[in-house]
Amino acid sequence: MGVEAEVTLLTDAAPRVSQAIYDVLAEPLETHTSHACFDGHEIFCFLPPFPEPPPIENRTMRPLPGEVMFFYAAPNQFACMGEDRLSGGSGAVHELAVMYGDVDLRHFWEEGVHGSLVGRVTAGLDELAAACRRTLDEGRTPLRIRRAS
Repeated sequence: MGVEAEVTLLTDAAPRVSQAIYDVLAEPLETHTSHACFDGHEIFCFLPPFPEPPPIENRTMRPLPGEVMFFYAAPNQFACMGEDRLSGGSGAVHELAVMYGDVDLRHFWEEGVHGSLVGRVTAGLDELAAACRRTLDEGRTPLRIRRAS
């Protein structure tokens, strides 16, 4: 079931991260979504690696429904189990997340998980939220992300 939504990047509030996302989407990205396990009403996908790690811009850990966030984790930053570290660990993570309901990023660490608030869904949020709920029920779902024409 095809669902379309439009996101407007917050280029004034998060200029470097927004530009990096825009650049990595020079070609449409065919990927899949997963649903957050602990954060709340959030789906996410992984983007191709950026040429250099972006800073956190427009920092938040309390996003609102319809907001889009970017999270970066350096290699091994989340390698918490011995087998992760001993196996060579994990690579860098470039995650794009869409909040479709209540989300709380204040878990895991006392200071919470901070990310860059980079966009807002400006069209199609209701349909997108329904599709996100299906991801929670059915598991990962196909996703195509592209720049606007």
